Amino acid sequence: MLGASWLAFSPHPPRVADLGWDKANHFAAFGTLAIVGMQCFAAGPRRRWIVLAMLLAYGVLIELVQSQIPGRDAEARDVLADMIGASIGVALHALLMRVIAPRALPAR
Repeated sequence: MLGASWLAFSPHPPRVADLGWDKANHFAAFGTLAIVGMQCFAAGPRRRWIVLAMLLAYGVLIELVQSQIPGRDAEARDVLADMIGASIGVALHALLMRVIAPRALPAR
């Protein structure tokens, strides 16, 4: 999150993290944050909703702060791209856990 915040709040972020399309950057960043977030919370039925709510709040906060930074703009479409990426990240995490977790269990 520190890296994402630095990129989001820099008046002129470096091009090293640029996928060539602003919405793809948002999508990839929030998808990654969602996967990491899912690993940070204990398993449970509400975990995905907690992660998505936290990332929604973070995405909105980023846009509010960016509206105050010269050279940066706030866009609702950025929050939409954030949430699409986060949702796919949560779904990808669930899929990976179904594939990886059974293999990680010791044989009885």
